[in-house]
Amino acid sequence: MTRRALLVGSQTDGLTGVHNDVETIAAALDGRGFTISCLTGDDATRAGILAGYEKLIGQSTADDTVLFYYSGHGGYASAPDPASDDPAADDPASQPTPGRRPGDLQFIVPTDYSPSTEDEFRGIASVELSVLQARLTEVTQNVVVALDCCHAAHQSRDPDLRVKGLDRQSTTRYEQISRHLAALRRDGLAVDRRVVTGDPYSVRLVACAPEQSAYEYRNGAGLRTGMFTEALIQALAAAEDLPVTWFTLMETVRRQVLRRASNQRPEVEGPSRRLLFSLQETDPIAGLPVAPTPDGRVVLPGAPLLGVELHDEFTVMPAELPVDEETSVGTAVVDRLGALAAQAELTLRTGWSEVPTTARAYRTRSAAPALPVRVTDPDAADLVAAIRTSTLVRLADADEPCTVEVRPDRAGNYQIHDRTGPLHSPRPAGPGTAARLLTDLERVARATGLRALGEDPRCALDTPLTFEWGRVVDGVEVPMRSAGEVVHDGDQVYVRVRNDGTEAVYVSLLDIGVSARIENLTNFAPSGFQLKPDKEYLVGYDALSGVLRGVRLNWPAGIVPAAGRPETVLLIATSQPQDVGLLQQDGIRTADRAELGRRVPRRDQSPLERALDQLGSGGMRDMSNEFAPEVRYALRTIEFSLSPTARPPAESVRFLIDERPDRSRLLFRARGGAARTVAVRLDEVLVHRNRALRSADIRVDAVVLTGTADDDPAVPYRAETARFRNVRDGDRLPLDRMLVYHGRAVDYLDLAVWVSRDTGDSRALSDLLRDELNGPAFQAAGANLLGLAVAAPQAAAAAAAIGAGAVVVNLAYRLLLDAVGDSIGLYRTSLLATEEFGVGRHPAVGNLRAQDFSFSYTVETVD
Repeated sequence: MTRRALLVGSQTDGLTGVHNDVETIAAALDGRGFTISCLTGDDATRAGILAGYEKLIGQSTADDTVLFYYSGHGGYASAPDPASDDPAADDPASQPTPGRRPGDLQFIVPTDYSPSTEDEFRGIASVELSVLQARLTEVTQNVVVALDCCHAAHQSRDPDLRVKGLDRQSTTRYEQISRHLAALRRDGLAVDRRVVTGDPYSVRLVACAPEQSAYEYRNGAGLRTGMFTEALIQALAAAEDLPVTWFTLMETVRRQVLRRASNQRPEVEGPSRRLLFSLQETDPIAGLPVAPTPDGRVVLPGAPLLGVELHDEFTVMPAELPVDEETSVGTAVVDRLGALAAQAELTLRTGWSEVPTTARAYRTRSAAPALPVRVTDPDAADLVAAIRTSTLVRLADADEPCTVEVRPDRAGNYQIHDRTGPLHSPRPAGPGTAARLLTDLERVARATGLRALGEDPRCALDTPLTFEWGRVVDGVEVPMRSAGEVVHDGDQVYVRVRNDGTEAVYVSLLDIGVSARIENLTNFAPSGFQLKPDKEYLVGYDALSGVLRGVRLNWPAGIVPAAGRPETVLLIATSQPQDVGLLQQDGIRTADRAELGRRVPRRDQSPLERALDQLGSGGMRDMSNEFAPEVRYALRTIEFSLSPTARPPAESVRFLIDERPDRSRLLFRARGGAARTVAVRLDEVLVHRNRALRSADIRVDAVVLTGTADDDPAVPYRAETARFRNVRDGDRLPLDRMLVYHGRAVDYLDLAVWVSRDTGDSRALSDLLRDELNGPAFQAAGANLLGLAVAAPQAAAAAAAIGAGAVVVNLAYRLLLDAVGDSIGLYRTSLLATEEFGVGRHPAVGNLRAQDFSFSYTVETVD
């Protein structure tokens, strides 16, 4: 029996920690006896990765343990609007999968991805990986797949977090991947062999849920690394040779990652009750080895894997005896926590003078999960003392990663900060301040713990459920993704839950707000309302009027509105009623501390109900009767960012190719990057067929907008027009590298290109726009750019820029329609300062193809 690992690291597009990921996980696996093959740099091309996987399959035998690991960017391509002529409509590779919008396609990004062309896709589609995995599990069923990447690129305001997903998707990419998969199928790719979900033969560890983001960051040692990879390696180190399941291991990984990035939730799929790198299945670990110390205490190796907290109580038992206080060696209470073990004070029972070498420790009572908090003011003795009395928060160790801090400002006022920034306005020091800050910290701890709540595979609820949401616009549903969306102050939203099974379930919906407020959206039924088969519940529906109005989202008073913040809607579906009422709490903006009290857990509580009860009360949890299999449950989440600004105007223009970054990246982009002088040139436009415009005379129009600078208050846009006569199918327009912009680029460059039929008396777009400069729409756009973008908080400035760009582009399109009648939106993008305004040729190789046209453009720096 051999242990084999294929480790792939594709360090591209701004990632700098991928090679570190591969090196550190290789070291961890080497200690576990793996034969390791690493593919990075020029070896991690599409061909190199596929060849490496084929070699892995060829070398493996039935008794082998095999691990495939990938670190790098992930990519996705959203399906076009449903239509009968969808080229992938009957493609098995594009059928819907749980947690993803129907038809979305996903892929990983090898190091040679960027030269992809219309005829050669250099990514590796998830379908291809699934086929390879299915072939591997036909050889050996002991397979583990770990993917540290994401497929939906959403931006974090924290500049230290680099998202591990391509941040741009083109409407042509979906067609490109569909053609790629169709070609592979014609060449014999056995698409039907792939197992999309529920593969019983492989354990799959993923850095985040579908449509979430995975991040790399600089850790405490100054090393760039993937958050998921780092947490996975630390958990493996803690596990050592303990009988730990993948479920238990990933519970630890999830807690660690969510404490650092609340919108990255690692998951485990497949047979998670397997012991690490084994086919043997068991329940999550309950017993730990006990190592006595010379001072009469004990060390519990691997305790972090159980989520052990300070004050947890263990019963120490001789080997092979059931847990029973009457026959126990004694009790141990944890009073120190380390990265790999816990230390506990030992009390021996009468008749015992030492701990047997084969003894095991079984946790009988568990303390609430404590959130590590750092207090940066050495004079804040009252606050430090208050934190030490809490069961929900604790003081972080000096070298412990910590994302929640209490900081003083120069005036001596205090604020709680997380990775995004301050959670509230400054609070003056004085009597009662420490107690108020502790209340707020405990609210953050409850919200953090609720987000990290996981499913126990022993209690899995198999009833299929539909959980979806979206905006309500004029009474009409506008569906949105389950993660990564940005909603704005004042938006109306709906949430739908439908029971697609044959048994009734009990449903509770909890909203974890931006201020750490936990609100029960179904508070009319504190233990969950009964949802019968084929029935649905729609939040935001007015039953009296029969109208879908939606629920209005508002930015909480007292929360600093500098940037958007994460919010979560949690669905808890159970086979029996479960009390979630104690979790309801006000947010940080509330001045008075809510007295939640303490409750004694009922003996008949399920594991889920006990966990929820403990999150609410902060008390101890009895572990002796933990497992109640008759209560089954499922958890689903909707993750989004709430922006403190009103929704900016939307663009009504449709473009054949839209390569703008994800909206979250546009709204939460870092500002203040160096301005550059650039030239934007349209290099080539090729007319394959002229059927759309039905004219031999064509004009090409382009608009470029950018941000404003303090020393240049002019309206930051430029429009250019070029005309061409007697254009025939297959003609390449003589553009002569048409200059569409020359000047300073500040913060961003927005580019929009149209192709239109031309008439002899039509005016240039610049002249058409100039006449509208005094109109109210354009004046408003200019005011937003010139005012808000310079002086307002970052979130308002970004929203203003998006809104101004939408107004200008909509106006330009309307003017073109009025002037020439027929106009086609060819291309739209936004190039950011953080990516050096896209300097270079686009695309790097070949041309962009959109229906009957293909083209390329270049962004150049100008000295």
